[in-house]
Amino acid sequence: MKKFTTWVLDHLKIVAAILVFGVTLIVIGVVMLHSFTSYQKYERDFEQNDLNVRSLSPAQPVNSEIIDDFKSSYKNELSFDAKDLKVTTNQTEYLVNDYIDLTDSGGSIAINLELEQKAFVDVVFTVSSEYMVTEDEKSVYGVKDLLNNTSFVINGETMEDVVDLPNAGAGQEWHRLVLAKFALPAGAVKVTVANVSGKAAQMPQIKNISFFSSQPLTIAQETVAA
Repeated sequence: MKKFTTWVLDHLKIVAAILVFGVTLIVIGVVMLHSFTSYQKYERDFEQNDLNVRSLSPAQPVNSEIIDDFKSSYKNELSFDAKDLKVTTNQTEYLVNDYIDLTDSGGSIAINLELEQKAFVDVVFTVSSEYMVTEDEKSVYGVKDLLNNTSFVINGETMEDVVDLPNAGAGQEWHRLVLAKFALPAGAVKVTVANVSGKAAQMPQIKNISFFSSQPLTIAQETVAA
């Protein structure tokens, strides 16, 4: 004990530095923890306010784009394959293998859901198009400005962002059209995809429609087309 005391007395500067460094680390840790906790609260408050405000407005996503590797941050999921979707059309045949093709006469695809509470919702369409136009004497496949050449309607609101649906020209090429982070009120969630008049050939083939939400989402009793 005497040797230890002697060592401490002989090395007071080192001991003091160690103590100061230790206290500094503790203070920094407390400050960082407080900042992190405050930021988390700010983020939660911001998200809640965003949901409260935008759920009172017409349905619009935060962004619309092709994201083939999209992964939603919302855990509640409902997914519908082509055979599960309500189709209204004059075509005698429109279900081809595992996708819906309305490029002949056009028509509409619809599904109706219900939200138990207001929630953020991502809507993801698995789509393909072999539509071809000639530009500068070259064949160009896919649909430019997809949302203005096919009508995507969510809760009565037509989506209008500029999104190009690509195709390399080697046949079917499936992509994921993501309409991300709607803020929707509790109640009906009504989704319709339909051809624009005179543009049936530009309507994409649809294999799947998936929904990801921050609150439970269920199938409505009626799923008729709009």
